Amino acid sequence: MGTEKKRIVDTFVSLAGIDGVSYRERKVADYLIGLWSDIRVTLTEDDSAKKIGGDTGNLYGYIEGTGKRKADTPILFCGHMDTVEPGINKKIIVHDDGRITSDGTTVLGADDRAALSTIYEAYREIKESGADHPPIELLFTVAEETYTVGASAFDYSVIKSRNAFVPDCSGEFGKYSSQEPTLIYFEIEVNGRAAHAGFEPENGINAIAVAASAISKIKQGWVNDHTSLNFGTINGGTVSNAVPANVVIKGEIRSAIHEDALLAFTYIRDIFTKEADSAGADVMFKSDVRLHAYRIIESDQSYSTLSLYKKALKKQGEELHSKKSFGGSDNNVLVRNGIDGICIFNPMHDIHTVSEYTTIPELVKMTELIKTLMLNNI
Repeated sequence: MGTEKKRIVDTFVSLAGIDGVSYRERKVADYLIGLWSDIRVTLTEDDSAKKIGGDTGNLYGYIEGTGKRKADTPILFCGHMDTVEPGINKKIIVHDDGRITSDGTTVLGADDRAALSTIYEAYREIKESGADHPPIELLFTVAEETYTVGASAFDYSVIKSRNAFVPDCSGEFGKYSSQEPTLIYFEIEVNGRAAHAGFEPENGINAIAVAASAISKIKQGWVNDHTSLNFGTINGGTVSNAVPANVVIKGEIRSAIHEDALLAFTYIRDIFTKEADSAGADVMFKSDVRLHAYRIIESDQSYSTLSLYKKALKKQGEELHSKKSFGGSDNNVLVRNGIDGICIFNPMHDIHTVSEYTTIPELVKMTELIKTLMLNNI
């Protein structure tokens, strides 16, 4: 294995092996601060930990441009530090065939440690080569996996870049998310009236029955070709011999069209209100727009970041591949804050499972792609 290839593998294995599930990214942040400090790049931590109830803030870094590129427009590279669970006590295995996995008891964490590793290695190689480069901004976020909570708490007034690359898209090399959804998280609480189920059930108002009746009238799954609706949990009642007076339902709506997500929640609210009124129950609603939808149209020349990505891929002999995503990423937040961002390929497969893996060739190839994007000489 060549020196540079070994280095990217070592960096990834080190980063992937650090525990850092959402809201507990302290060790990951400390490692990154030290890693970048070794090549004289300072990462500063914001105060978002207090805002979101975590133990770590987002990390931001600014690297001055050099040589003839010193006054060029800055470019932002963004990755997230957290992983989903199970992500504690990870053990990383490098296989003879070039695959890298966990031991099968946890996720690997290539989502998004592969991005953090390739961003670092790309810049380190640029620095060592002495090549002129434009100013580079770095944003490493916390709690991305919990609906981009960390990125949403960041102060974007410090960002100077108009273009941003967010390596967090799975699939084949060259993928990017052409759309990501609006996501509305909601809670519905139905309050009826308790009564003894054996002596006087007629005096009770069964909150679970009210909720069940409402849910039965609402289409779930794909509501249309761009909107999904899900009731995820239902919790109510206290004992089997009492009419349940309370039930709480939690769920989410995702839609590629923001207005349609809002309409879907209005529809849910109307159905539950009607059922509650009919039974003499009360109903309360809570909702939170966790993500805002965006769409990137390849033929639209105003998306300059997409054009840069396409040219960088072409330089490596690769093609651009679009993907309609209903997952969401930190790029939703960047776009909402006026940045021309794009969620690009990251070498990760079977993400959010204990079968997650990456490969050495993809890590090496992605490092080269990010180098090309950082140099912005395409």
